[in-house]
Amino acid sequence: MTVELLGPDSRPLSADVRNAARLQAARNRQMAATVSGEAVTRAAYQGASYNHPSFAGWHAGNYSGQSALSVSRSTLVDRLNDVARNDGWGAAGTSRLVDNIIGAGWKLAARPNHTTLNLTFDQAEEIATRIEGLWRDYTQDVDMWCDAERTKNMAGILGLAARNRFGPEGEAFGVIVWQEDAPLFSTAVHMIDPARCSNPKGTLDSEFLRDGVAIDDYGAPVGYHFRKSHPGDVYAGNTKLWSWEYVRRSTEWGRPIVVHAFDPKRPGMTRGASDWAPVMRSIKQSTDYEDFESQAAMLNAIMAAFIETPFDPEEMMAALDADGGEGALGRIYGEMSEAQKAYYGAAPINLPGVRINTLLPGEKAELTKPEHPNANFEVFVNAALRKIASAVGLTYEQLTMDWSQVNYSSARAALLEIWRGFTAKKSSFASQFMAPIYRAWLEEIFDSGLIDLPAGAITFEENPAAWCHADWIGPGRGWIDPLREAQAAGERLDRKLTTLQQESAEQGRDWKMDADQLAREARYYRSLGLKHPAEAESDTTGHNSGPSLDEGDQDTEIEDSVNGRKSARSARRHPLGIPAIGRKG
Repeated sequence: MTVELLGPDSRPLSADVRNAARLQAARNRQMAATVSGEAVTRAAYQGASYNHPSFAGWHAGNYSGQSALSVSRSTLVDRLNDVARNDGWGAAGTSRLVDNIIGAGWKLAARPNHTTLNLTFDQAEEIATRIEGLWRDYTQDVDMWCDAERTKNMAGILGLAARNRFGPEGEAFGVIVWQEDAPLFSTAVHMIDPARCSNPKGTLDSEFLRDGVAIDDYGAPVGYHFRKSHPGDVYAGNTKLWSWEYVRRSTEWGRPIVVHAFDPKRPGMTRGASDWAPVMRSIKQSTDYEDFESQAAMLNAIMAAFIETPFDPEEMMAALDADGGEGALGRIYGEMSEAQKAYYGAAPINLPGVRINTLLPGEKAELTKPEHPNANFEVFVNAALRKIASAVGLTYEQLTMDWSQVNYSSARAALLEIWRGFTAKKSSFASQFMAPIYRAWLEEIFDSGLIDLPAGAITFEENPAAWCHADWIGPGRGWIDPLREAQAAGERLDRKLTTLQQESAEQGRDWKMDADQLAREARYYRSLGLKHPAEAESDTTGHNSGPSLDEGDQDTEIEDSVNGRKSARSARRHPLGIPAIGRKG
């Protein structure tokens, strides 16, 4: 008898569907046979085998990147935060990353695209110089108006965001707000703890809501759900703990509102996973091992010696039974103690400044042998630290601050290798976190009339992307041998293989600011009838790869012309209860 399979519409299934069903059924039977212990055909890839001893109990789930993170993120982040609070290596690793990527803050090198803005290169450079000056006023304001909390300048905001991004959280959130009462620039950043972004009321993820992030058909974020209070803020009268607010990613005209920096490990991820997650087990094991070794060493220090006695415990128990049972135990030990005291006090030996201890006949003192820390302790811990450093993008020496085994060649190779990683991390973080903040601020200064454009130039509103081109100068790479590497930099400049801009940026400096400072110094030296050291060296060597120090150089001070020049904007409130971004007037 022939059996025909029907689909949900009561019609016979096509041949393709029937073949797919048979293939899936075969896979299910093979899996069932594997789990039940029956013999199965060996997998073509040994890594997919279930009958190999190394893989017999390994049943990895088929998770998407975001689903794997959603079910584990809260516990994972809580444990990593505990490590950052209580483990020295965890705290040190995050600090090293922030120091090398952020340092004391970033300098702006504005690069408006003159080719698409209908500007000449010189016009674009002139405008860029003014933008950079205004940015310094904004980010280094002593009153800290760039921070909504008024506790940090932009370097502090960047440092805090980097601690979240490269630390336990694996991501950083900020909300760009509008402060009408600010004296100069109204754009400000409000840092948000990533734990506050979650699904309202703890609901499960859905097609267009993933772990607090509302997405569209392509998976692009369109808005975020923020809890009004951190879930760990437990205090009397906290009514915000179970309240959420929805914040759009940007305004209807494109001004950013929510800034979210993270590194998606797989397509479709809407939240970030920390680079520390894969090595958390190694951190815990090495920390536990260190604790156990410390406890054993302390025990060795306390228990210095033991007394070996010839008394046989079994004979003593027999004597107890024959002499009245357990009730006689105290009497027998009391008699033994009195006998020992009498023996020790009978004939003491006295030597000046020396204490002589005596033992009963047959007794001897056995000193303990300190065997902790174990000889393999340092090897085990260092191997774990190397794995941790490699996972988070540091060298072992940077993580541990142990430079005892480093020479010039190894240090140079390590610096070049690790610098590529820092550069990639810095570039990604700049594009996700710093660039949206810069774009929002740049819109404000154009809208406020602080930038005068030449006739025919493309406005910011017409092409914001071209105006937002910028480089961010972070901490310097550093030099292993300053003299040798400075000579190499001069050689590259002479051979036109590099630029002052590139060489200065690698050392965390802005070449234009350096040139302005050199010109000021040269003029001051001349006013005193002295020759500037750079000019003196040029005269004696005939070689000068630095900037010109001509008397005609002029300072590039930014005129104080920004006070009171704000265009009118509406006084909307931000969804998080902070003054919102006003619509352009």
